[in-house]
Amino acid sequence: TAAENLIKICIIGKPNVGKSSLLNSLLGYERVIVSPEPHTTREPQHTKIIYKNQPILLIDTAGISKKGTKTKGLEKFGIAKSLAALSKSDVALMTLDISQPITHQDAKLIEEIVEAQKSFIFIANKWDKVAERDTKKYTDYLYGKLPFARFAPIQFTSAKTGEKIKKILDLSLQIAQERKLKLSDSQLSHFLARIVKIHRPAKGKGVRHPKIREFKQASANPPKFEMKIGAKEDLHFSYLRFIENRLRETYGFLGTPLVVNV
Repeated sequence: TAAENLIKICIIGKPNVGKSSLLNSLLGYERVIVSPEPHTTREPQHTKIIYKNQPILLIDTAGISKKGTKTKGLEKFGIAKSLAALSKSDVALMTLDISQPITHQDAKLIEEIVEAQKSFIFIANKWDKVAERDTKKYTDYLYGKLPFARFAPIQFTSAKTGEKIKKILDLSLQIAQERKLKLSDSQLSHFLARIVKIHRPAKGKGVRHPKIREFKQASANPPKFEMKIGAKEDLHFSYLRFIENRLRETYGFLGTPLVVNV
């Protein structure tokens, strides 16, 4: 249905990182059709656009009221609004002012995105303010500070100059598609047979090497996997990381947190 086909994207980030100007440049991109539907007064921050025949709902955090959020501790980070928008979306545009250092507030918000199993893109905004525009240096810096979020692509942009706005929309479409990926049991048993040969399952607390008896995808959008091992066996957490990395290499899942339950 059309509703299922709609990709919900929210723009989040702490204050003054350029969220509003990012929204404006996305809406102003010439290949985007802004849908003429009247906005409901209750949700003035939602705008429907069509990009490459794909309906997208852009959710802007600016218009979200703080009432009714149970996130008292998060108020001090100024991110309660962002979380309200996050809960309604599939893909988040995590906007950073790349000309400034990453803060605890940024990291906290990114942890919340991963925790909520939302897909996201790092929008390294205000790139026009950076004197030495070395993307490798800034990529290493960002992933170094946020190692748990290495699966999220980084897009260096300037909402002010409109640089790379099309790339954000293209990435969002790709991410939304890969988020819905559902692998069959036979695909996963082939996958498992192959990776166990590369790297034998590492043991955690146990004496014996654990044996993976079954590996299945429990759900898609967000993708969750289930693995069965013997009752007295324990799998080392680094092995789960290894499996996650191989799943990404093989099938994609760009920008999407993966959960593997043992």
